[in-house]
Amino acid sequence: METVFPGGVRSQHSASLEGFPEGVRSQHSASLEESKKKLNQQLKTKYSRLTKQVRPIPFIKDTRSIDKVFTEVGMNYKPVGEDEPWQRINSHHEIPMGTIGQSRINIIEGDAGYGKSMLSLRLVHDWCTRDQVDQCSQLSNIDILIHLNLRQLGGVASIYEAIVKCLLPLDSSIKESDVKQLLQNEDIRTLLLFDAYDEYPDKDKEDNFVSHILQEKLLQHVKVLLTTRSSCIPEGCDGLTGRIKLTGFDGRAREDYVRKVVTKGDEEATQKILTQFNTNATLADICQAPLLFVIYAHSAHKAEINIDFRSVTEFFRCMVKCFHHHIRNKAQTKPTAEEQAQFQKCEDNHDTLDRLAYEALCAENQQLTWDRDTCARKLGKEFYKRHTDIGILVEEEVINSNILSQPDPYKTEVRLFHKLACEWYAAHHFVKRLRSSPSSLPGNLVDLMDPSELQHVYRFACGLDPIATRQVLDLLEQKEDCNSLAVLCALEQKDKAGDVLDMVRDPVSREVIISGDDSRLLQRTTIELVQRACQDEIPVSCLQLEMCFTKFDVTSSCIILESDFRLANLKTLKVLHILAEFTDGEITRDELLGLLQTCEGLTELRVDSRSFLLPLSIPPETIPPSLKRRNLNILYDRGNSLVYRISFDHGQWEIHDQHADQSLRVEILQSHSQLEQEWSIQELKMAAEAGVSIVM
Repeated sequence: METVFPGGVRSQHSASLEGFPEGVRSQHSASLEESKKKLNQQLKTKYSRLTKQVRPIPFIKDTRSIDKVFTEVGMNYKPVGEDEPWQRINSHHEIPMGTIGQSRINIIEGDAGYGKSMLSLRLVHDWCTRDQVDQCSQLSNIDILIHLNLRQLGGVASIYEAIVKCLLPLDSSIKESDVKQLLQNEDIRTLLLFDAYDEYPDKDKEDNFVSHILQEKLLQHVKVLLTTRSSCIPEGCDGLTGRIKLTGFDGRAREDYVRKVVTKGDEEATQKILTQFNTNATLADICQAPLLFVIYAHSAHKAEINIDFRSVTEFFRCMVKCFHHHIRNKAQTKPTAEEQAQFQKCEDNHDTLDRLAYEALCAENQQLTWDRDTCARKLGKEFYKRHTDIGILVEEEVINSNILSQPDPYKTEVRLFHKLACEWYAAHHFVKRLRSSPSSLPGNLVDLMDPSELQHVYRFACGLDPIATRQVLDLLEQKEDCNSLAVLCALEQKDKAGDVLDMVRDPVSREVIISGDDSRLLQRTTIELVQRACQDEIPVSCLQLEMCFTKFDVTSSCIILESDFRLANLKTLKVLHILAEFTDGEITRDELLGLLQTCEGLTELRVDSRSFLLPLSIPPETIPPSLKRRNLNILYDRGNSLVYRISFDHGQWEIHDQHADQSLRVEILQSHSQLEQEWSIQELKMAAEAGVSIVM
């Protein structure tokens, strides 16, 4: 709102009021405060509707409030600076909001289905209710919160236009100039929460308001949170922004969600769902993505499901079938034979939707939404209604940038309920093209459908049609770092031929390395490769974990990495080598014994780290007889010339090897933990008994 002062002087900033009488400044401040109050009232009305109409999965028609379904996901935070380490965040209340000492701009990143949009809605809910409950969230210090779904803002020229058109009622008296004045005022603490940057239609255009804000060409004082896929980080943000990485659901999160949302406290039903994850490593890995877990948990609670999934293709096929069957079973009257046939036709024949999804993902500027009327006409009235009733297709209002001057600037677009669903249907058309006319595929297909961003298109394609697998593997050879993904694509086939199993045997017959520097795609595919080998009784020669090991979780019997990925059921692993040179931590006695028992085929465990500590001893009576019977080597290299080995006969460490012509160098500092000091003292005793020279 522009204020006119005596003499014709106009001002939009409080700083420009210096020199004016106190009464004029007070009048301006009061006017500004009134504008802020009015804006927040209208925002909260919009947000209230948004946060109370959450549907956990497509076929659940009744909506719920976000606080009733939201469950904390794993989160790691990396402050600004290339050398800053990742830090664990235990709650969404700890997400930085650009306060003193923090980055003004923070990016929330995660793979498909990892809960970025649900987290955004939870933050919006917390801001709206911050005066009603006692919260430790930094949102309590935010005066104005602007939440925009970037997927809906194609062609919108300015953020002020987006706010007025998307968030305020049609009859609002607040104008773009009013919003601009409020956001430009540095005394008003504003947070811009941009959701779904990876689906923003204008992200590849140089001149868009989101890029201007991220590059500090606009609203340099305003705090920003932006969500996006890990493979679609805005250019120019490296080292300049804080990063929050979503790592998915662990066992506790799964249990919390099932109890709170699915079974409503029914203990028998809860355990029935949760125990399925202990018997199927593939299912547990797939359902680390919260979206897929939520779909599975609700489906498993509604009906008996065959849980023996050996691939993501089998899993997704089953889930889509559950969508269709759920809506069919909820019919108030028993369908006639003709209606049953129509239902089945809609379920089985989706060629047009396949083509639309494929063309959307192949487009240089991915457009994952379609005009409602055009889409309905192409798909057919019955098919369109059926899939919107199920929730596979979702309608939403977006700004129609072509008619912004009209009284109603909105139009209705339709999209698949999630990008993973888009990959599922696109894979069907991809297979059809591979089978019928592979020469018609664009030469730069792997650039248009980047495997690092759309790995499931390739995996689904191989699972849907074994004949297409060879052509998919040939395409992946054109891209670097796709070797593990190629193996996983081959493993999507239901009937594993000998040559497919050989593809698994070959890489695991050599040393397999998972590094903390690997991309999430590379880590995930390598983990799946190792676990599939173990599941198919194929020996894994050696697994080396470089700067990525966090702990062994006794409760779930799995290794947890810094990325929060998990390794379980490693029964055919022979050698495990953990390098944690700069990592502080500890493996307790129970964790060590649990790890050795879980890896039942293990012959050697080696840990190389000075600051990641193993137990000083293991009382022989606590060592299970099954471990004593195995010819196990447990080696510990603390980087000071000696390598130690623990004896299961007496449970004590002894010198196993000494690096040539080197003395033991030991440093005991007050800043060291008690266990680290005790380890140094024990090293001195062992060295003295073995006659090793010591340097203090």
